[in-house]
Amino acid sequence: MLILKSFEPAINVRCPSAFGLKADALLAMSGLEYKVVPGDIRKSPMGKLPVLIDGKKIIADTSLIQKYLENAHGVDFDGALTSEQRATAKAIQRMVENHLYFAMVHFRWIENPERVRDTLFKNIPSLPRKFIFKMVLKKVKQANEGHGISRHDLSDILAFAMEDLEALSVLLGAKPFMFGKKPTSVDASVFGALENIINSTETSDLQDGARGFENLVEYCDRFRDEVFND
Repeated sequence: MLILKSFEPAINVRCPSAFGLKADALLAMSGLEYKVVPGDIRKSPMGKLPVLIDGKKIIADTSLIQKYLENAHGVDFDGALTSEQRATAKAIQRMVENHLYFAMVHFRWIENPERVRDTLFKNIPSLPRKFIFKMVLKKVKQANEGHGISRHDLSDILAFAMEDLEALSVLLGAKPFMFGKKPTSVDASVFGALENIINSTETSDLQDGARGFENLVEYCDRFRDEVFND
């Protein structure tokens, strides 16, 4: 059985990590038998989660997990897509994972650090919790500063994110999923981010803005029902 080491459910979502939720979705879509177990980022190859375990194979990074499922297990996530659709899907994935994601992180971690500490770190004993969270928050801030998005005013960060969300809404249109009636790999990426923005218990201006796109709200519900049977 495949083992996905990831984060435990929290803040009203299956996984409070967009990438962890993406990996979970890819595995659910694959039809392969798997289970999700709590992981330890200190023991993961890249110091991040999720990590896929298949026997002696250890695969970190969701893009590599997808390729592994395709190459080692014959999963065909995108076989019905044209070459142009595949290119569009890649562009959507990059926008979500390399731009919208960092805006989401800013609103979650940098604007509301105490809330993150009290919800996502609540299972850590109180004595080391403050110290561990301080170290993690420092790394998150450095990553967002390095990306560049956290160098902007909050109003600009929100505007950037809203442009991404509007683009997703337009591209989705009235379709059930990004490229038609069945979800493909890019839907796993999009859902991982949108679910954490729209349906988490973390209220923010970003969440309010995202919930204004009715088709994206319905998309999350549809994907959850289709892929996870929730």
